[in-house]
Amino acid sequence: MSNHTLVFSAGIDPQSANAFIQQLAQLQAAKVDKLTIAMNSGGGNVHAGILMYNAIRAMPFEVTTHNIGHVDSIANIIFLAGSTRYACGPSTFMFHGVGFDLNAGQRLEEASLEAMLDTVLTDHKRMSAIIAGQTGLSPEAGMELFKQQKTKDAKWAKDNGLIKEIRDFAYPQSNVTLFVQ
Repeated sequence: MSNHTLVFSAGIDPQSANAFIQQLAQLQAAKVDKLTIAMNSGGGNVHAGILMYNAIRAMPFEVTTHNIGHVDSIANIIFLAGSTRYACGPSTFMFHGVGFDLNAGQRLEEASLEAMLDTVLTDHKRMSAIIAGQTGLSPEAGMELFKQQKTKDAKWAKDNGLIKEIRDFAYPQSNVTLFVQ
């Protein structure tokens, strides 16, 4: 059996998502049987994160995710792609709503504000559907996570089905790829 570990400690953006998916493709070509993704990420771009979630779910091998520090924002959705999920005792999970970074001098009118709000609400709905599909939380409880910025501990994650177990991460002796962007 071919096991591999990928230590993912990066922000989420289109470039890191594409590089991560290339790593997955290489592991698939190498006929890996099992992948553990040890995660520590502050999150980032929602669309890149959804892409990474779907790419992990599409892999023909078993994927385990393990929170080894903090999994924040869209990184929570990527984390939930693992069929088995763990967290180290002192690790955390931070949730908040989707937002936009505006450019200086950018003019906002009713139509552009409505379009931005529609994007935010659509992203919240699809992320809460993923949360509900992978955890013990309802879609409504998933939506509540986006209404305020809150950091949750590993016990909360276990109690709500985000993880199977709280346990230390055992760094393997071989077949490790460090992914930092």
